[in-house]
Amino acid sequence: MTRTVVRQVRRRKYSYPNERIPPGVEEVISRGSCHIGKLNDTMVLKYASDFNDPGYLISIKVENRILNILGAHPRIVESKGLAEDGLILKYYPNGTLRTYIKNHPYETLERRLEWCKQLVDTLSYVHFKRVIHCDICLHNILLDENYDIILADFQGLLMSSTTGMPLLDGLTRECAKSYMPRDNVYFANVRTDLFAVGSAIYHLISGHEIFPELDSFDDEKVINSRFMNGEFPNNDYVASHIVERCWRGEYESAAEISVDIAQVQATTKAVGEALKQEEALRQEEALKLEDEDAEYEEEL
Repeated sequence: MTRTVVRQVRRRKYSYPNERIPPGVEEVISRGSCHIGKLNDTMVLKYASDFNDPGYLISIKVENRILNILGAHPRIVESKGLAEDGLILKYYPNGTLRTYIKNHPYETLERRLEWCKQLVDTLSYVHFKRVIHCDICLHNILLDENYDIILADFQGLLMSSTTGMPLLDGLTRECAKSYMPRDNVYFANVRTDLFAVGSAIYHLISGHEIFPELDSFDDEKVINSRFMNGEFPNNDYVASHIVERCWRGEYESAAEISVDIAQVQATTKAVGEALKQEEALRQEEALKLEDEDAEYEEEL
């Protein structure tokens, strides 16, 4: 049996002339290997973009089974179950984190770090359930009504607790900018997920993808070569040491990353409070000087 990993499928906003839209879909809000169609104000339908390709249909069924195994979780996309044309999911009107970051370039560092923490804490739970996500990126992270993260797109792997081999495989793998270089494209484990987390944290903190001058699809070989040779961006951004440890495969678990992010959060908070105190002292000193000037003028 020939297996095809679902990689290098460009997301697009436009429709093809003969694009099939399942009954009940009001609007297609995301296009790729699978499309997302809005059913109403509370639900969407995830369905195969090519209804003649059984590979994509299998991926959707695998995602349904994985979501059932993960169960209800406040940071994981809520499934409503399979329908004839695909998988029904909860609709999150605030969209993807990728789009939000693009449209809000001045979002606070505090909020960005909190999203990083939410991501790794959620992934820690996912890995505990023996699920490998296989496609962590900001496009697959949604925002709920409180603008907290919702991890979506679970067409990855379910691993056996006894053999360590895949029990389910949705055949999706990361795009080049989130992909840990490896000989076997089908292989995925905790470390490949954590590598992708590094690229997601970089995107969150810097406001853009790694290697923005390169295209994930057209320049895949160049990106892969840079990662293999450790040619990372300058480490002049917050949490760069965490990102590089992810890319170098130095973390054993998402929980370890969570600890390091919490330390960065604490340091950032302490620096912020110190700066506020310094500013308050400056303002107090300025008021004193104004009072002294006023007294001097009165004496004259």
